[in-house]
Amino acid sequence: MKHEQITPLPDTALQVSVIDGYADFVKLRKEWQVLERRDPESTVFLTWDWMAQIFRDNLFRWSVIVVRKKGAGDNILCVLPLKYRLHWSTSRKEFQTELEAAGRLLWSEYTGFLCDPAYEAEALIAAADRLAQMPWSKLSMRYVAQHRRCKIFTDALAAKGFSVRFRDYMINNKETNNLLCPQVDLPEDFDTYLNTQISSNTRQKFNRFKRRSLDTGEYRITCTDDTSLEADLEALLTFWKQKWGAQKGDEQAERVAGNYRDVLTAAQRTGTLFMPVLRKGDTPLGALGHVLDVKNGLMHFIVAGRDAAATEGFIGSALHFFSIEWAIRQGYICYDFCHGNEPYKYNYGAQDQDVLYFEARRKELTDDLVFDSICIGEAMRRIETFLSTGKTDRAARACAQFAKIFS
Repeated sequence: MKHEQITPLPDTALQVSVIDGYADFVKLRKEWQVLERRDPESTVFLTWDWMAQIFRDNLFRWSVIVVRKKGAGDNILCVLPLKYRLHWSTSRKEFQTELEAAGRLLWSEYTGFLCDPAYEAEALIAAADRLAQMPWSKLSMRYVAQHRRCKIFTDALAAKGFSVRFRDYMINNKETNNLLCPQVDLPEDFDTYLNTQISSNTRQKFNRFKRRSLDTGEYRITCTDDTSLEADLEALLTFWKQKWGAQKGDEQAERVAGNYRDVLTAAQRTGTLFMPVLRKGDTPLGALGHVLDVKNGLMHFIVAGRDAAATEGFIGSALHFFSIEWAIRQGYICYDFCHGNEPYKYNYGAQDQDVLYFEARRKELTDDLVFDSICIGEAMRRIETFLSTGKTDRAARACAQFAKIFS
């Protein structure tokens, strides 16, 4: 791929600001969307439309570092959206502000930076310099696919005296590497895909199912629209909870299902949802939720659910093959299984792409550099909890911390 020439900018040519109010974010819409189109490493999860779903519903839990050229009008060079988390340090007995990627407020599959490719290094270093001046104790960014940008950014933080490390992320009793994202490169037609990218055994099973079940009309696949969204979501998430409720516990399963509901609802609002439902007659047997990245030609698989009582063994594969065929017909170039190297994903011809997970920590935890006042509301609620549960020492220490910071 041909890269644009990188034009060095003197420090004085950059202006860095931090916004944390929704009205100010709305004002950035035109500039943000121009940057989306210029950035070859943008994703649907960094678009203004997607972030608007996050920021509107999570006041006082986010900010955005914005880098631009001075006097250049509508010309943003870089944005870094951040999520705030309040942490009580048991060792230091104080509240600390921790940062993550803002996209994780909506369980975004990928996070990172939007950058103008012509000024990438200068803008990322400027963003890191501004971040270093902000009060926080730890920054963690997970699921960043932008390796080069991560290197530039973390090197800049390390140069400012922060300790930086890249982490592994294993789940399912350390059986699944959640930093591997199996992806299927899609050819120009579905027959080519079937004949060249999956095994003959898998291809024969699919063709047999299609001939005996779909072509006869005994089973059919419908796609969710505005009129069917609620019913289809309910079916998918009910199936998902049937499978995972016993393992995760009902409370956690309900919470995670709620997160999936938020993601897929946001996708529907932004016109990026693709959700096929397999039915026998009018009865749903399973469904898949996807988020579409139209600009980059990617279909991101988010969640699956199937009726635990159904005896049909082809539910998941039928829906994935249907989705892949639809994506190819629409001109998409990649079917992305997203996080986790579960074995079944490779039956569809997927190859691993890796994402990064890094942490940066402040070495000197002074009072004025560990707590951001944007977290004060949540801190007051936590102090109320301390008092109501008899943790009066914690409440007193927190009040003393704030008296010292704000006096």
